[in-house]
Amino acid sequence: MVGTSLVEQLLENTEVAKITLLVRKPTGVSNPKLTEKIIDFDTFSENALAQNVDAVFCCLGTTLRKAGGKEAFKRVDFDYVVKLAVYTQRQKIPQFHVISAKGANQKATVFYNRVKGRMESELAKLDKLKSIYIYRPSLLLGKRDEFRFGEAVGTFFMKAFNFLIPVSAKAIKDNQVAKSMLSNAMNPKKGLNYVGNAEMINLG
Repeated sequence: MVGTSLVEQLLENTEVAKITLLVRKPTGVSNPKLTEKIIDFDTFSENALAQNVDAVFCCLGTTLRKAGGKEAFKRVDFDYVVKLAVYTQRQKIPQFHVISAKGANQKATVFYNRVKGRMESELAKLDKLKSIYIYRPSLLLGKRDEFRFGEAVGTFFMKAFNFLIPVSAKAIKDNQVAKSMLSNAMNPKKGLNYVGNAEMINLG
């Protein structure tokens, strides 16, 4: 969802010359600046990355229900993400941006947050990457391909009681996260950078 919005913003930005998408299936988007590579994330190698890349954006993510279990969820939200980050470092690409989650903590009792926390911990070890950006949004709002009952309920209450919720925990739109990713990529800071929910909302 965020990836779709990010691609739209990258295509509209005149400073962006070329975009290469690593995807499981065609997106249907056609643009002279855009190239798609259909890959299998279980087997893809660093050769899938394009040459002369300034930044890698990782918008991979699923749910326990959609993945079909904890191991399958971990494979997408941890294994694939860390593998892509390692390849980014090997190819000496200066920036890696990834979407995590508010509450990410490798010691969390909630499995989802624990996996996100472990992913963040592994990325922090990649000290040869010049810039790493980890985005921690709260509940994401946007048009999804599938209906998620839990998120629908959460969205209803988030909107109903929005005035009571601190900005650090408010629901956030997909395009706000994407805007933050693009903004930071244009003016990157060195080292490991965490971007919280409030920062992303205030920017957009």
